[in-house]
Amino acid sequence: MHQKLQQAFQFYQQGKRQQAEQIGRNVLAHYPRHPDALHLMGMLEKDRGSLEQACQLFQRGLKSAPGHVHLLNSIGLVESQLGEFSKAEAHFRKAMKIDPGYIHARHHLANLFDSQRKYSKAKYLYHQVLKQQPKFVEGLAALSSILEKEHQLVEARSFANRALEINPDHFVARITLANIAARDKSFNVVIELLIPLMQSQQLSPVNYAVACGKCAYAYEQLGDYRTAFSFYQDANQVLQQAYQLQFQNLESLYAPSSIRCIDNAIPNFDFSYQTGEIRSPVFMIGFPRSGTTLLDQILSSHSHITVLEEKENLLDAYTRYPATREGLSELENASDAELKKLRQMYWNNIDQEINTNKSTPIIVDKLPLNAIALLHIIKLFPGAKIIIALRDPRDSVFSCYQQRFGMSQAMFQFLNLNTAVTYYDQVMNVIAKIRDVNVLPMHFVRYEEVVGNFTDEVKALISFMDLEWEDALLDYQTTAKSRSISTPSALQVIQPLYTSSIGKWKHYREWIGMSFGPLDKWVEEWGYQKEDRQ
Repeated sequence: MHQKLQQAFQFYQQGKRQQAEQIGRNVLAHYPRHPDALHLMGMLEKDRGSLEQACQLFQRGLKSAPGHVHLLNSIGLVESQLGEFSKAEAHFRKAMKIDPGYIHARHHLANLFDSQRKYSKAKYLYHQVLKQQPKFVEGLAALSSILEKEHQLVEARSFANRALEINPDHFVARITLANIAARDKSFNVVIELLIPLMQSQQLSPVNYAVACGKCAYAYEQLGDYRTAFSFYQDANQVLQQAYQLQFQNLESLYAPSSIRCIDNAIPNFDFSYQTGEIRSPVFMIGFPRSGTTLLDQILSSHSHITVLEEKENLLDAYTRYPATREGLSELENASDAELKKLRQMYWNNIDQEINTNKSTPIIVDKLPLNAIALLHIIKLFPGAKIIIALRDPRDSVFSCYQQRFGMSQAMFQFLNLNTAVTYYDQVMNVIAKIRDVNVLPMHFVRYEEVVGNFTDEVKALISFMDLEWEDALLDYQTTAKSRSISTPSALQVIQPLYTSSIGKWKHYREWIGMSFGPLDKWVEEWGYQKEDRQ
C-alpha cells in the first residue's frame, strides 16, 4: 500500500494526474479513511479548482490522522484561497507545533500574513524559514518584495540577488529588482530584467501581464510611447483572455448590467429617510485612478481623521439588496429595523480593522467604486458626507487601462479601452444623477487642482468635513511612507507633487483613436478642456 501511494505521489509530481488519481481511487475503495490517499485526492481536486471538495477530503484525512502535517498544510492553503484566514492560520500553526522543522507550514503562514499586509509578522516568519534553510529561494524572494514595499531598498536588493543566485529566473526576485530600478529611474534595467522572463514562455498569464505592464511603463518613461502602448495592449489582451469566462457574464454589483439597473432606479427612487442622529462615516468615491490614494494620505495626516483601507465594508448591504429591479425596490422600502441591522453589520466590519471607539472622530471609508453603491449609502447613512475625486476623464480611463489591478469584474472592464470608457460613463451617470437630486452633501475634488493649488484645495476639503486646518497636512509624504498602501499609486504618493501625469493620455492619442469620443460630455461636465481630434 505504501509503495502504491508513493508511486501515485510521484505520478502527481510528474504531472501524470490521471495515473495518480487511479491509484488513489483504488486505495480508497479498500481503505476509505486512508489519510495519504485522501490527501492525494484532495490535491487533485484543488488543482481542478474544486476548493470546497478538496477541503472536505483533507478534513476526512485529518479525522483519521489529526497530526498529519502535510494534510494540515494543504488544508491551510485551501482555506487561504477560500478567504478563511483564521482557520488557515490555525492549521499552519498546528503543523508547526507538531513539527517545528516543517518549513512549508511556516512559509505558508508567512505568505498568509504577507497577503494581508501584516508585514511585521510575515517578515519574522520568513526570517525563521531562512534560518532553517538559508537558500530557500521562495523565502528570500518574498522577503525582498516586502522590504521593497517598505522602502528598505538596500536590504530588498540583497535578498533579491540572493534569490537570483539560486534561481536566476525567479519571478518575484526579478520584479523586486525591477521595482527598485524604476525607483532609481533606471528604466533600461527594468527592461533588461523582465524581457527575458516574458520570452521564456514559462510565466502564468497574470505574471506575464505584470512583467509586460512594468516594461510598458519603462518604455513610457523613456519616451517610446508606441512600444509602451503595444506592451500595455499585450498585457491586457492576455488578461482578458484569461478572465473572460469568469467575469463576462458574472452578476455582481460591479457588472455593467447592475449599474444600468441602479441608473434606471434613481429617477423614481424614494429618497425620504428617517430623522434622528445616525452615526455615519464620510465616503470617498470616484472613478479608479482619480487621486483617491493621494487624498487618503493627505487626510490621514490630520489628527482627527482615520481613512480606512479599500475594502467592501458595504458588502452585507448590497448582498442583501442586490442591484436588480427587485433588489433595489426592496432597498427603497427597507424597514428601519432592517437598515439598523445592516448599519450595525457595517460598523462590525469596520471594527475588524480599527477600534472605532478609540479611533479619531471622523472615519473616511475610501473605496472609489462605492459610487455604484450610493443608493445603499443613502438608505443606510442619510446625510453622510461624500467626497468625490475627479480627474480628467481621459487621464483617468487611460490610467486604468495601464494598471495591473487585482482582477475583479470592475477591473475586467479596464482591459479594453472601449469597455473602460463605457464603464466610466455608467459610473459617472450614477454620481451625476445623485448629485442632481441633492440628497447628500457632496464635495468634488479635482486632482489637477490639488496638484496645482494644494493648500486652498485641501483647506476647502477640510472645511467641508467641519475640521480645522493642521500643518501636518502639508507633510502627507511622511504619512505615506509610514503606511502600507495597497493601490497602484503606492510609489507616487511618497514623492513630491508632480504634473507629469496630467494630460498623459495625449502621448497615446494616435493609438487611442476615436475610443475616447463618449468621454467628451464628461470632459465638459467636469470642467476640463476639450481638444479637437485629428
